[in-house]
Amino acid sequence: MRAYLAFTKKELFEFTKTYKLLLIVTVFLIFGFMNPVVAKFTPDLMESLMEEGIKISLPEPTIFDSWTQFFKNITQMGLIVLVIIFSGLISNELSKGTLINMLTKEATVTDEFPKYAGLDRFEARKVMVEELKETGALIKVENIKHNVGQCYRCQTVVEPRVSKQWFVKTETLAQKALEVVRNGEIKIMPKRMEKIYYNWLENIRDWCISRQLWWGHRIPAWYGPDKYIFVARDENEAKEMAVKHYGKEVELIQEEDVLDTWFSSALWPFSTMGWPEKTKELETFYPTSTLVTGADIIFFWVARMIMFGLYEMKEIPFKDVFFHGIVRDELGRKMSKSLGNSPDPLNLIEEFGADAIRFSMIYNTSQGQDVHFSEKLLEMGRNFANKIWNVARFVIMNLEGFDVKSVNKEELKLELVDKWIFSRMNETSKEVADYIDKFQLDDAAKAVYEFLRGDFCDWYVELAKVRLYNDDEAGKASKTTAQYVLWTVLEAGLRMLHPFMPFITEEIWQKIKVEGDSIMIQQYPVADESLINRDIENSFEYIKDVISSLRNIKAEMGISPAKEVKVVIKTSDEMELKTLEDNYIFITKLAKIEELKYGKDMEKPEQSGFRVAGNSEVYMILTGLLNAEVEIKKIQEQIEKVQKDLDKVNAKLSDERFTSKAPAHILERERRIQKEHQDKMDKLTENLKNFM
Repeated sequence: MRAYLAFTKKELFEFTKTYKLLLIVTVFLIFGFMNPVVAKFTPDLMESLMEEGIKISLPEPTIFDSWTQFFKNITQMGLIVLVIIFSGLISNELSKGTLINMLTKEATVTDEFPKYAGLDRFEARKVMVEELKETGALIKVENIKHNVGQCYRCQTVVEPRVSKQWFVKTETLAQKALEVVRNGEIKIMPKRMEKIYYNWLENIRDWCISRQLWWGHRIPAWYGPDKYIFVARDENEAKEMAVKHYGKEVELIQEEDVLDTWFSSALWPFSTMGWPEKTKELETFYPTSTLVTGADIIFFWVARMIMFGLYEMKEIPFKDVFFHGIVRDELGRKMSKSLGNSPDPLNLIEEFGADAIRFSMIYNTSQGQDVHFSEKLLEMGRNFANKIWNVARFVIMNLEGFDVKSVNKEELKLELVDKWIFSRMNETSKEVADYIDKFQLDDAAKAVYEFLRGDFCDWYVELAKVRLYNDDEAGKASKTTAQYVLWTVLEAGLRMLHPFMPFITEEIWQKIKVEGDSIMIQQYPVADESLINRDIENSFEYIKDVISSLRNIKAEMGISPAKEVKVVIKTSDEMELKTLEDNYIFITKLAKIEELKYGKDMEKPEQSGFRVAGNSEVYMILTGLLNAEVEIKKIQEQIEKVQKDLDKVNAKLSDERFTSKAPAHILERERRIQKEHQDKMDKLTENLKNFM
């Protein structure tokens, strides 16, 4: 209250000196007399507007009426003027230096308030509360839970305090930064981030660049004896400016504030290369090509780098801006030391491996999307790394005595599986290159994973074993072909995987290389589109479907994967029939088939498991493999259990209270569980039909 009284006193004094007070009084009087005067002359005004002969008679206003209306106008119209004037004055007080700080820099009460002067802010509040109690003005005391700003270093409560600061006028800078993104000179990914960028720059305010810190770039401003400001590149330049201004040498004091860290950071694209000198590095590397950063600093850093680059260098600082996701904890919170929710990366590396962590995070983080971290995410990367390592050992073991340089490629007799893996390898190379160009790194990682983990490890290597273990004279050519393809695909696959898993790929590559010092400087795989063959891929996909169907039947029936079974395949598709004939050995070996019959007119065997593969009906004969009564009871028990689990999740998702309050990732998890239970129920029901 004292501050407001002091402010009012000062302003009234200034109003008296500058005739502002006289002006306000005049305005009040004009508004006050306006209505009585109008009432007095209204009859005459009305008669002048009427036709001749018509007279208006109104009661003559009394002195009392005039004074009543006079005071009413003062309170209504005059006070409005007063509010407007004082609102403008208050908004300009900071620049005038008339607003009063109640606290010193040390957070003690200032001398302007003698009763509390020198008291710490918290102590002063206690004294004030006691005074309020004594006077009977205190209504109640209660605890309120709310956010309180704290220093990130010492956790001290931050107290707002008015002070002079340095600002950069940003409107003109922002307009140019908007233009280069709108016209496509700078491309922002994902594209949805452009809207956020536009919204901020279109509504930008002047930027406070000064900070009261003990570390940073000191603001290049010097004060003369009369506080006149000289902004210069260095102190010598400031002194020269002072001599011109004062006509003599004077003592200058540099501003103690430092620049906002984002001001310094905004200079990064050119300040790191010798600027302001015109260096060779600056000429060569400015502008840069791509900026990779988090979306949380799109304003602090990205926009300001663009503004400063255009201002100082007259050119954009980079062509592409890629915003990656932010790794959060399982609850969706940002990781921080204060929350203690950030895992120690060294411990994670010790448990999972650096490559596994790197690959898992790339694989699970979509462009511009945050990811909720858990150690379970890393298990996939670790398992993949182990798979690659073990397959590489197998390949190296089976390449003993084999010299890839001596192979005549023209004499190789490529089988369907060889042509298929070459087709898939080149198709994957094409996909990965396209994904990387679009900065879709997660899709690139997924494509490499599906090819190496699925196509190469799970299928080609398994099929190659049939040929590698065949040492008879007739099978030598097929073995040599398999060895060549194994080496070729593994070597190219390692180069394809290297950006995602640099350590393990380098280690393996050094053991199989033909020439070169490091995998890092080898050419990244380039697709040979002439080797991409859709017909071959479709034919092999059919083989995969047949084998997978039989394996699934075994798994669902509880039959050992190693158990050999009898199989009947019915199809009228000529391509499928030919594929079965040409790849009979591969199919029977991988699916553990004792007897395989196929044709157009095959009969459905009794008591058999059934699947569809392509246009084929695939039957596994179960007679003699299972006890029907036991299996029916087992399946029924499983159905009951799954139904209970399904009922629970259905009840949860049908509860509006749960669905309206649960976080998105929790709902997604529950829906995924629901689908898993339903799929399992459908399979069990289908299996039960085979025994009924």
